[in-house]
Amino acid sequence: METIKPQQNQNILDISLQEYGSIEMIFDIVEKNGFKTLTPEISVYEDVLLPNKTIEEDITGYYKASGLYPATLHSQEDLDALQK
Repeated sequence: METIKPQQNQNILDISLQEYGSIEMIFDIVEKNGFKTLTPEISVYEDVLLPNKTIEEDITGYYKASGLYPATLHSQEDLDALQK
C-alpha cells in the first residue's frame, strides 16, 4: 500500500484525480483511511493511504510529468479576496 502527503488545498477528489486519473477511487480512499465523510479535512502533515490501482495511466502520467498537483479547495482567505 502506498501513501502520499497531500499538497496545500487538496481534497479527496484532487488526490483521486492526481493518483488514479479519475474520481472513481474516492470511496476506496475514504475507506482505506477511515474517513467518516467524503469531504474530510486533510492535513498536509499526515499521510493518506492509497489503494494499489491505476485507472487512467495517461492522466496520472501527465500530472507526474508536468509536476501538477490538483488542489481545488479554497481557503477563507481565497474567498475573501475574491469578494473584494
